[in-house]
Amino acid sequence: MKKHFVYLLSDSSGNLLEHFFNAILTQFPREQFEVRTLPFLKGEAHLHRELDHVRKGVLFHAVVSPALKKEIAKECEKRKLLSWDVTGPTVEYLEKATGIRAAAVPEPLHSTTDTAYRGRVEALEFALQHDDNRRIDELEKADIILVGVSRVSKSPNALFLAYRGFRVANVSIVPSQGLPEPLAQHTRKNVVALTLQPKQLAEIRKRRFQDWKLESFEYEDLASVIREVMEAEKIYKERGWPVIDTTDLAVEETSALVLAELKLKPKVFE
Repeated sequence: MKKHFVYLLSDSSGNLLEHFFNAILTQFPREQFEVRTLPFLKGEAHLHRELDHVRKGVLFHAVVSPALKKEIAKECEKRKLLSWDVTGPTVEYLEKATGIRAAAVPEPLHSTTDTAYRGRVEALEFALQHDDNRRIDELEKADIILVGVSRVSKSPNALFLAYRGFRVANVSIVPSQGLPEPLAQHTRKNVVALTLQPKQLAEIRKRRFQDWKLESFEYEDLASVIREVMEAEKIYKERGWPVIDTTDLAVEETSALVLAELKLKPKVFE
């Protein structure tokens, strides 16, 4: 099977370009591509050194400097490399549509002095401090509360939402034991329950036990898991909490559904 090399050039961290390309790559067989990111590109000399190591392949770039864009195009043509400017046409279009000139300053996307950046860091710290019933007496401080039985992807979604600027607490419940008191007393409409198809949940729990080399018990027994999920979903319905089935959903998809249920907009850009 032929491998296609793809190079992502950026004068910053390359995160934006990676997000863009990974979204595009969902439409192609992933195993046929080998992707390499070349970040923090500084000047023409640096560009030439990086291109010296580039095999024949496809190159995407997202740099700010118009001069460096031209140099990339010239060098790629000389070296017979296919290249595509991801940001240039969009910037030109926005300039034309609004009449506002772009600054063309290659500053980091997230400055450490930026309010949104600081808010993101604080939200991530909050999610870590309030993960899996930690500091459960502080639920009132959360923008979002994720609730669910064990292993329905609460923690990954909490962290992803925190990355987008929300203070998220996640609470694990055991239906047979009822809700933890602080959650039972919580009245704000910022709770979303996550669930999972029992068969998949049992498989996830079984793999975790195998990884930890623990003995099997009801925690991952399918009949017990079915009963647990049904009891939990009954509680969610009684409380009026929106429920999201995370089966086969990526974290990005689940988190988008959480925000839609609560009618919230992302506080910070990616």
